[in-house]
Amino acid sequence: MNMLTTFMNVAYRSVTHSSGTPHYFNDTEFFREFYSLVLGREADVIDLGFNIGMQADIILPLTTGQIFGFEASPKIYQFAREKFAGVPAVKLFNCAVSDAEGRAGFIDTDFWGAGSLRHTAGMDHVRVGDDYSVVEVELKRLDDVLADQNNIGLIKLDIEGAEFAAIEGARKLIDRNRPFIVMEYAHNALSFTFRGQQITRDTLFWYAAEIGYKVYNIYGICLSNPQVWATSVLRDTADVYLIPEEQHARWATDLLPVYQYKIYDKILEALEWDSRSPSFFALTALPSRIYEVVNTRDADASQDYLSATRTRLVRKLGQRKEIFETKTLSRRGEVLLGLLYDGEIDAAYRLACIKDLSEPELARFEEGLAG
Repeated sequence: MNMLTTFMNVAYRSVTHSSGTPHYFNDTEFFREFYSLVLGREADVIDLGFNIGMQADIILPLTTGQIFGFEASPKIYQFAREKFAGVPAVKLFNCAVSDAEGRAGFIDTDFWGAGSLRHTAGMDHVRVGDDYSVVEVELKRLDDVLADQNNIGLIKLDIEGAEFAAIEGARKLIDRNRPFIVMEYAHNALSFTFRGQQITRDTLFWYAAEIGYKVYNIYGICLSNPQVWATSVLRDTADVYLIPEEQHARWATDLLPVYQYKIYDKILEALEWDSRSPSFFALTALPSRIYEVVNTRDADASQDYLSATRTRLVRKLGQRKEIFETKTLSRRGEVLLGLLYDGEIDAAYRLACIKDLSEPELARFEEGLAG
């Protein structure tokens, strides 16, 4: 099964918030549609990883309820407190949320939104380097802080890998309110342990079932099937929706079709207006499609597919160099498409068949590219 590479490139493209802070397309365009469908007009919301309040800006027009925002970074909390000082519906807490009370060191980065209770893959991605400080923060459990809340319709979690501990510390609240949950589930989580075990790609698979939720990716695809889970999680989505099982029939029948039509239109609009070359998205999705074919068809059928794909590729590209200018293809992907463009079908097939490719092997294939 092939991952949704094109969707991922649209959903996780960098956009600039009105504050000047870079974020992702799906944070506003996709989440707005989800919130508008599942959030009751008087429901309260919990926002873990409040940051500068980008989600609050979306949610405030949708409900008359309160937003309980939790932000561990002292400097970001101060910014948010000043921003929402005149908004009584927003109640802010300067603490980290976990499964136990206490104190902990929080890595507060200069890149706002990358801070965490652990050094994570996200910090390496934004190259924080030495631009961070470790500050002591309070740890709180939602079951303690919001023990009397009975109107929570939505919980959003984006706390750089610490999401499982936060949910564990809110089990009573979740059982009592049964809210919809929006959760980042990215490689940052792999830097944490949960119940004494290292978090893996599959941790949420069993944990969601334990707490009575169905998991969907942000494209509206149910991830209950293990094969679909393996294709999507940590690959073409870094965000998931948790749907209460008792709400699943309503979600799947009434709400999900509306959501999918809305976000698919947004994806198509982004493709139609994208300023990059017309071949950009076709190129970024193509290598993973090729890997799918050669791993599911015999050699003759695979080579027929590669020959047909080569014809389409040559017609599509204005110049061969476009293969090497996407800045999203892996080196292997560039070499694969380069060989294909050059008509080296056998070499492209052999490269696509190798599952665990070493650097020396890739270098040898690269030597076969035309100058």
